[in-house]
Amino acid sequence: MDDDFLHPADLRDAEEFMAALRALKARSGLTLRQLESRAADRGDVLPRSTVADILRKQTLPRPDLVAALVRACGEQDRLAEWTRAWKRLACEGPVADTGPTDTGPTHTGPTGTGTGTNTDPHTDSVTRTSTDGDIDNGSGSDGTPSHERQTSPPVAGSALAPHVGQAAKSELRRRPLVLVAAALVVVGAAATGLLPAGDLTSSRSRAADAARARLPEILAVKSAGSWARIRPVRPAGLCLTAGHERSGRYRSEVAVQRPCTEPGPRTFLQPAPGDLTAIKWEHPVDKGMGCLTILDSGPAQGLVEPQENCQTDKDAQLFRIERYSPTAQGFRLRRAQTDLCLGIRDGATEAGAEAVQEPCGAEPAQRFLIDLIPQTNGPD
Repeated sequence: MDDDFLHPADLRDAEEFMAALRALKARSGLTLRQLESRAADRGDVLPRSTVADILRKQTLPRPDLVAALVRACGEQDRLAEWTRAWKRLACEGPVADTGPTDTGPTHTGPTGTGTGTNTDPHTDSVTRTSTDGDIDNGSGSDGTPSHERQTSPPVAGSALAPHVGQAAKSELRRRPLVLVAAALVVVGAAATGLLPAGDLTSSRSRAADAARARLPEILAVKSAGSWARIRPVRPAGLCLTAGHERSGRYRSEVAVQRPCTEPGPRTFLQPAPGDLTAIKWEHPVDKGMGCLTILDSGPAQGLVEPQENCQTDKDAQLFRIERYSPTAQGFRLRRAQTDLCLGIRDGATEAGAEAVQEPCGAEPAQRFLIDLIPQTNGPD
């Protein structure tokens, strides 16, 4: 995986594909209502109740829904990768029945577009919503389960739409042979005692567990510490380094994002007990060390300042550098013993934006890439 957060080509089964879709939605920072609106602006039909329904499942959704969701999340430039991944996995397993693929009876709705477009009649009948309609219980106002409701046909021009019939036909042709072969393997293994009954665990579950195990839960830093570079995931080319609060109300240096090519302090990660880490800066001139400290009061409350008085028991100077998610590269900087994390203020992408303390969440602005720099000696 690279800075673009995940590779659809690396997804090995439907469960990983769906986990990646959920991560994509979380990374976008958009509510279901906002995704529905953005899709409509592009001419796609993506009812928020349908999105909530497919993201709860572990089977591949219809390709037109995948395409619409990817576009609504702002990943249009990576649609071809998602298309290829869907085609590959659709040939290996069934596609979820998230609605008919023929035109059927025409329904009208507030977001209907195109000829014969069929929108979800229960889109505005969600029975359990937050203030922005971002939570759906999967049924309409008449109690009809979401998997039985009429949803939209493939969007005309969708990069994935032509492959619905092909994947279904391929599945029908392959399934009898696959089932017979699998049965023979299981019978043979059981007869020779190589496959105990207790080991008949789904290979799909094992694959999902393996995917989650690929990335460490906590950033592994050697006991002596390590020099490092901390980069916000977006935009590329910026690093967490020293700068000044943009309003000018606080004159001391604080942590901001600036181009990695600009001069600034070196970063050193010093492990502490309890899977915690102190993040230290080495001054580029006098080589003095300061610990990044979250300010809890004053005009710069919530900002992060390097302070010389490093303390091993001060939670404002200690961070749990934890994996961002099972499917996305990068880490979250969680303040010790709290549910507060570092993020870039307001999700800003311009140089000079400050790092701030905020409630931990799935916001992309809280995701950081950390490059450990191999060197033999720590700070003097």
